[in-house]
Amino acid sequence: MKFILARLSFPISLICLCLLTYSSFAQKETVKASAFFEVDERVVFNANDIDRAYSIIPKNSSARVIGYADYAGDEAYNISLSEDRAQAVVDFLMERSDGRVNIISMEGMGELPQGNTTDADAKARRVDIIFEFEKVEKVSKEKPSKVIPPPPAPPKAPGVSEESFEIDTIVKENIVLKGLSFIGGRHFPTRESMPELYKLVETMKKYPKLEIEIQGHICCDYSQPDGIDNDTGEPILSKNRAQYVYEFLSRNGIDESRITYVGLGSTQPKVFPEVSEEDQQTNRRVEIKIVNL
Repeated sequence: MKFILARLSFPISLICLCLLTYSSFAQKETVKASAFFEVDERVVFNANDIDRAYSIIPKNSSARVIGYADYAGDEAYNISLSEDRAQAVVDFLMERSDGRVNIISMEGMGELPQGNTTDADAKARRVDIIFEFEKVEKVSKEKPSKVIPPPPAPPKAPGVSEESFEIDTIVKENIVLKGLSFIGGRHFPTRESMPELYKLVETMKKYPKLEIEIQGHICCDYSQPDGIDNDTGEPILSKNRAQYVYEFLSRNGIDESRITYVGLGSTQPKVFPEVSEEDQQTNRRVEIKIVNL
């Protein structure tokens, strides 16, 4: 693995390596895009995802560029190939930058093992671009627009002991909430899914030292890093779904120091490509990563 700046074809002064101080009203936002390459291609790539990201990110965003290759070829070749692909994307970003992006790092990671299948190999021949920027929350005095209300959740019957998930304390595999479904395009679960959430609450109580990361995933659209949340209008649907689970646990007595959440969009599908509704539902999920037990 290498960290490369010397190969960048623009002055070092354009690279923002300063530490940013955030105000109490600011938060760090991340947008991910990917460029995909054909076999052994080093320069030409599909830039549709980058164009989509450019419509979202503000000026002075920072970017980390990471190149990959598939399993074919030896280690040295794949490192070189991934570095050249990353350089091609950096050149593309700088040509159309207009002050929108500051490249802070570029690296070639070489082979990204995905198994010996054509679809997986195609997914590995890529460059990921992680855009980061400061989003300032503005307090508006205008009358707020109509907000879509959350669906009513069925009350939990008092005194009812919910079933919990069994955890293999040796393997510590992720917990997949298979019974948890969300309303299409929204971050609220269906009424039928609530027992699965209560089951997770009971699991956290059963294992008092359990610390978890709630990971939200979506399906279907691999040209976008995440889906549009119809409730907020933001392209962070998987993050908002994971946050809902986080807040549900907190409301039900689970200490927030034991839980974190993240939206992974469609970056980690269990099935690729999706050819059926069952495949889509498999990828449209929330997983619980065991951080500590």
